[in-house]
Amino acid sequence: MSLNQAIETAPPAVPLKVRFGGWGTGLMLLAVWLLLIVATGLYRQDFFSQQTVLAVAFTMSIVGVLAIGQGLVAISGGFIDLSQPAGMITASLVAVRLSEAGMPLIVVIIGAILTGMVWGAFNAAIIVFAKLNPVIVTLATNFIGLAVLFLVFQLAEVPLNSDIYHFGRASFLGLPAIFWPMLGLVLVVGFLLPRTKYGRRATAVGGNRAAAKARGISLKATRFAIFMAAGGFVGFAAVLFAATAGPFNPGSGNAMQLNIIAGVILAGISLAGGRGNFWMLLLSVGFLSTIPTSLVFFGLSSDTQSIFQGLILIIAVAIDGYRARKGTP
Repeated sequence: MSLNQAIETAPPAVPLKVRFGGWGTGLMLLAVWLLLIVATGLYRQDFFSQQTVLAVAFTMSIVGVLAIGQGLVAISGGFIDLSQPAGMITASLVAVRLSEAGMPLIVVIIGAILTGMVWGAFNAAIIVFAKLNPVIVTLATNFIGLAVLFLVFQLAEVPLNSDIYHFGRASFLGLPAIFWPMLGLVLVVGFLLPRTKYGRRATAVGGNRAAAKARGISLKATRFAIFMAAGGFVGFAAVLFAATAGPFNPGSGNAMQLNIIAGVILAGISLAGGRGNFWMLLLSVGFLSTIPTSLVFFGLSSDTQSIFQGLILIIAVAIDGYRARKGTP
C-alpha cells in the first residue's frame, strides 16, 4: 500500500479544537479578583488582615480540589457531576470513623479517597450500562445518597487530638496546611492533562466522541476512569473538609456546589467538553472564595450572598455558552 493510500484509508483524526492556553481568561479573572480586593479594602481597611487570607485559603482548599474533579467530568464530555455533596459527606464520614478507630492520617486519606472512587464508579456504572444522562444520574444519586446519610447519622466530627484534627489546624508559610495539597494537585493535573495519553484521551472524548471512537478510544473505559478519578478528588476533598469543618451533618456539603460549578466554568473549562486549562482554577476559585468574605465586610447578609452566588453562576453559564458558539477557549 502506498503512502497516499494509507493516508486515505486511515481513521479520521480527532478534531479537538482544544486550546490549553486561553490566558486572556486568566488575565480577566485576575483583574476582577484584584478589583474586588481593592474595593473591599478601601471600604474596610481591616479587610487586609491575616484572618482574611486564612478564610479565603480555607475555602479555596476544599472548593479547589472538588473543582478539579468537576473539571475532569466536564472536559471529558460528562457535563457536570451533581453528586459531589453526597460523595464528599460519605467519604468524610469514613474519615471520621477511621479516625475514631485510631488510624493514622495516611490510612484516613486512603480510605476517604477509595470511598470517593467507589462512589464515582457507582455513578459511572449507571451512566454507562443504563446509557442515561450523567446530569440526571448524578442528581438522582446525590438525592439518594443524602437520604441514606440522614438515616445513618445526624452529626459527625473528627476526634480531638487525632492526626486529621491536627492536620486541619496546622499551617505552613502563613497559610493553612490544607491549602498546599490543593495547590499541588491543580498544578500537577493542569500540567499532565494535555501532556499524557490518558489526559488527551479524556479530552478527545469530550471534544468529539465519534472521532475518538474511530481512533480506538474506549468511551466506556474512559467514562469509568474519569468518574473514578473525579471521585478520588472528592474523597481527598472530604479529608480536608472533615479536618476543618468541625461538627457536620449530611447536608453540610450542599452550599459548595454553586461555587464549584461556577469556578469550573469561569476557568474556561467547557461544560460541553474538549476544552479547558486547569491552572485557571486557581484564579476562578480564588475569586469566588473571596466573594463571601468581601460581602461580610460590606455588611451583607447570608441571603444576599446566595443571590450573588446565583448571579455569578448565571453569568458563568452565559460565558460558557458564548465560548461554545464562538469556539474560543
